[in-house]
Amino acid sequence: MLIAIGGCNIPANQVQPPIEEKKVVQETGGYVPWPEGEKQYWIARYFFTMAANPQVQQMMLPRDAYEIVVCTVNKYEEEHSWEWFTMFLHDKQIIQPQIEQYVYDTTKVCALKQRAKNEKPLDVKDSI
Repeated sequence: MLIAIGGCNIPANQVQPPIEEKKVVQETGGYVPWPEGEKQYWIARYFFTMAANPQVQQMMLPRDAYEIVVCTVNKYEEEHSWEWFTMFLHDKQIIQPQIEQYVYDTTKVCALKQRAKNEKPLDVKDSI
C-alpha cells in the first residue's frame, strides 16, 4: 500500500501549470457601438444602392427601402464589431460567399419586418 501512495507523488518542480484554453472569439453581439459618422455613411451608401436599383424601385417605396437599410445596418452593428465590418464588407470588391449569404439573409429579415409593418390587419367588418 505504501508503494502505491508513494508512486503517485509528483515532485514540486515537475508540477505543470494548468493549460490555458484558447478561447475562440465569435461575433455574437454586445459590441461597442460603431462610429456614428461611419454608420450613417453606410446607411446612406446602402440606401443609394438599393434606391437606384430599378427592380427595387418597382417593388417598394423609397421610405420602405430606407427602413430596410436602417434595420440591416443596425443588425450588423448588433451582431458584429466595427472591425469585423471593415474586414469583411467595408469597401470590398469581392465578398466571401458566406458573408454574401449573411448580407442577403439579414436584409431579407429586415424586408419581411418592413412588409409586416405595412400590412394592415383585416378589419372584422371587411371580412363579413
